[in-house]
Amino acid sequence: MKLIIFFTVSLLIATTIKCQSFKNSIVNIDQNESKKEAEQFSKTTTGRINVFIFTRERHKKIDLLAFYTLLRARVKSLFHHKEFYVINARSSKDAASKVERIVHKRRKLIENLWFDSHGHFGNRYSSFRVGTDQFYYKNIHDTSTIKYLQTLARYCDDKTKVGLDSCYAGADFYFPATDSTPATRMNGDSLMMGLGNIFEKSSIYASESWVMAKPGIFTNKFGFAGYPLQKRFKDSVYAPVWQRIGKWREYSKAKGELKSIATVALDRRGNIHIRYRDYNNFYKSRNSIAKALKKLKPALAKF
Repeated sequence: MKLIIFFTVSLLIATTIKCQSFKNSIVNIDQNESKKEAEQFSKTTTGRINVFIFTRERHKKIDLLAFYTLLRARVKSLFHHKEFYVINARSSKDAASKVERIVHKRRKLIENLWFDSHGHFGNRYSSFRVGTDQFYYKNIHDTSTIKYLQTLARYCDDKTKVGLDSCYAGADFYFPATDSTPATRMNGDSLMMGLGNIFEKSSIYASESWVMAKPGIFTNKFGFAGYPLQKRFKDSVYAPVWQRIGKWREYSKAKGELKSIATVALDRRGNIHIRYRDYNNFYKSRNSIAKALKKLKPALAKF
């Protein structure tokens, strides 16, 4: 009886190993085919385009700021319709499908890829969204979750810049401890490096603080730098965010480097630029931030 049980268990283990090996071989075949297709496509391209992927917060009935951002992006794309494309994404699958149609029709690679979404400080971790799909340090390595980001990466190379227009996406500081919760690391650096593993040849850009949508976001100026005026953002828990206003980070897997950079901006064609001067180098900016830090108070925000 024991001998029968032994052989039965051994057979089950062997079958499981074979099944897993078969699945892995299928995955490897698919990945190799995708690489071949991407290499073949890059050989036949005739230029480059910029892509602005917009995500609306679905739980909000009216989001005037998001609508205003989308409207401005649409207007800019009308004037540069052959090089600047705006995608209103319902999901990462939807975004990948729409982008694929454009790049194959135009036979062009992506030069600048901008993910416009919201980051939520109350989550206590850095993140960005593509439609309903959220990406953060815990799932950015999950092959089933990131497969449509990998599709987008096929049309990117060492000349591509990938920007995360999501508050705190590049933050590596700790969400401060509260009366009920311990300090929690945001892990924005892990998110950026995980994204770099997907866009292996490209440079990744993300902010350590708020990303604004002020007038001038498509003028290569400080439209993304600044701070919100609502009372809840003057809670002392936001102190590390105030201290890092205008600060961005860049990650390159090819160079093996994660570094701090000056404030990032977009021009009217959707090109990503690093400003020659940091937002915090201006006296007015430093003075405003210093005053705000002195006035921070506890228990103004609810998480």
